[in-house]
Amino acid sequence: MSISAVLTGDLIDSQLVQDTNAYVAQLKATLDRLAAAYDFKAEQYRGDGFQLTLNEPSRAFECAVVLRAGLIASSPDNERFDARIAIGIGGAPSDNHYGEAFVLSGQGLDGMKKSTLGIFSHAEQLLDRTALPTEFVASIIDGWTRIEAETFFLHATQQSSQKDLAQLLGKSRVTVHKALQRANAALIDRYIERTQYWVQELHHV
Repeated sequence: MSISAVLTGDLIDSQLVQDTNAYVAQLKATLDRLAAAYDFKAEQYRGDGFQLTLNEPSRAFECAVVLRAGLIASSPDNERFDARIAIGIGGAPSDNHYGEAFVLSGQGLDGMKKSTLGIFSHAEQLLDRTALPTEFVASIIDGWTRIEAETFFLHATQQSSQKDLAQLLGKSRVTVHKALQRANAALIDRYIERTQYWVQELHHV
């Protein structure tokens, strides 16, 4: 089965921050920073909306988590930058239509109420495996502080030791270790690893 992955999202409370333009600019900066690592095509629309098409569908969940981490990490004092993201996994597009993933992701975001991270797919086994863990991960991310998000973002993108992360952040190794613990980094790493495997399995269906 040939599949594709699309992330559709929008910024949370973009009209309530002091500087909406700075919020949207930070979204673009974060997307630019991640584009090479996650190999996606990005489009921004309606000011605070965006859509990413990944060339590696198995990394869709990871990309969504890291994107949110990057936004939260860049939050100004007394405000929070973050995004709602709908992950669509479906058949690859053809010459005459966008494909399932575009529709699932777009409609999925429209249907998300209080949830900040969701998975939408016609692959029932994938949904059975990922829907509930994704809700748990969303809840964890919702509770991240800026420091926890920044530490996880570097942990995920730098692939460095805690000692190296401490040097990057200008903090002690103990401080970095505690921040990763509070962020539940080990659990989220396992979630990312398993979702990659489960999406890869769809290629063999």
